[in-house]
Amino acid sequence: MHHITASVAGLTTSIEVDGPLDVIAAYDLCARVDAALRGGARVIGIDLTRVTSASLEGVRGLGRCRDAAIEVGAVLTFTGCSRPFRADLAAVESLRS
Repeated sequence: MHHITASVAGLTTSIEVDGPLDVIAAYDLCARVDAALRGGARVIGIDLTRVTSASLEGVRGLGRCRDAAIEVGAVLTFTGCSRPFRADLAAVESLRS
């Protein structure tokens, strides 16, 4: 089961993902990013340090978050990518090749 938390400081929102980044977590993450953007966030940081695994749908969710931020001119960063996340990301990338 995943857990997503968000904190706001001015126009900056920090979001932390804990657990698997699957289709459900990606949906919840996109909802948090959308809410932050609607609230006027100009900078959003997504911390992936505690991601335990990632599916193709989870990675696509990160892309949707990126696209939403670009659309309104906000800055989106991904930090702390865990070793399991990086391994799953590499596997997903190899499927795209």
